[in-house]
Amino acid sequence: MTTVSEFDPIFVHASARSGSTYFFNVLRRNKSLLCFNEAIIDGKRDYARFRGTLNGNSAPATGAQNWNVNHHFLDRPDYAEFIDAWDAVMHLCPEFPTFPDYLPPKGVLPADLTTYLAALMAYARSQGKRPVLCEINSRGRAGALRGAFGGFHVTQYRDPLSQFGSYIRPLIEAGTWGFLAHPVTELGTCRAHPLYRLVPEAWRAPDLPWQAETRALRWASDARYTATVASPRPENMEKVFGWHIFSWALSNLAAISYSDLALDIDKAYADAEYRASVTDSLAQRIGAAPDFSDLSKFDRYCEFESFDMAAVCGEVVSTIRDSLDDGRLDEALRTLGTQPPTTPTATAVELLLAKIADSLASMASSADRRIISDEDWAAIAEKNQKLWFNPNVRWFAQHFYPVVAPLVRTARRVGMNL
Repeated sequence: MTTVSEFDPIFVHASARSGSTYFFNVLRRNKSLLCFNEAIIDGKRDYARFRGTLNGNSAPATGAQNWNVNHHFLDRPDYAEFIDAWDAVMHLCPEFPTFPDYLPPKGVLPADLTTYLAALMAYARSQGKRPVLCEINSRGRAGALRGAFGGFHVTQYRDPLSQFGSYIRPLIEAGTWGFLAHPVTELGTCRAHPLYRLVPEAWRAPDLPWQAETRALRWASDARYTATVASPRPENMEKVFGWHIFSWALSNLAAISYSDLALDIDKAYADAEYRASVTDSLAQRIGAAPDFSDLSKFDRYCEFESFDMAAVCGEVVSTIRDSLDDGRLDEALRTLGTQPPTTPTATAVELLLAKIADSLASMASSADRRIISDEDWAAIAEKNQKLWFNPNVRWFAQHFYPVVAPLVRTARRVGMNL
């Protein structure tokens, strides 16, 4: 393994719809850095279809975009750096790195993921730049990444209730279930780990095996988890929200425990003194002050008739406090790295529980939060039901997929070259 001093990387540990792409772009503006956005994500190798299509600052068409992702600040696609590094690195990218060993056993990264990330860093250094990896699937891996590569680690997080609203919005606008399904998949694929075993039985993720040896199995595994959040029964939304809050709290605790800086992106927008402090801290570690002048904030609060969001948050807060008091939380977090955490567990807990309290207060005071009745949710879910939610259809598709998928990918490549 290459020594830490040869890379001196920067890691950003975040989650989807948390402002992660914005912060990536803030760091990307620094010409001494080479920033890779979302290296640890399934399907990255499929971006080969974009090779040769980048033209100046224009992005290639990636299909119909039916909802506004608010990435207006990008002057070039967020995967452009991967295209540049393709020949040197991307043959090493694991096929499906997102969920396997999301909480690494004994705090050690899998060999294939370590090799791939080391190659990205080596490429950055070959260009005379410091490597930066901005991830949405690394919070549980923060300790293992620190042990493998050292570097400077930032955990970036957002108001969890507003973030949940940002998961609902693409479902309503474009029929996209993936954001809502991600927390339950994360909790489910690592359900045996001591950190996620802290979740009370009533809130445990469903016991669904995760298989990703082939694309067909990966698709079927993802489909089963997505189907669990897609029920039109309003009472199911309480579980979906609970999975989100437990995932938000426990995974952010995993990341903050092994990070050097915790960045509250909402506070960076609203509090000038806090923003100045964060800017100064980052400037000392990256060599130049980052520019947050175009930072925006989008409140996306949704309130549901079928359950009390404050009560669910209270369950999460109580679980975390109890596990802190009896030592189980600290013990679980220490299994995530081969070295001691950098942040005391009690400090990380107080930071995040205060954020949950602020989130509840902000939603309560919001004048434009969306009220979703039981009837509304049933209509939203029914409208966006997918054929493959049916287990029989899913079985057929899983076995038919290996035959059809190569033909579809070939047709797509041919179409792009015409």
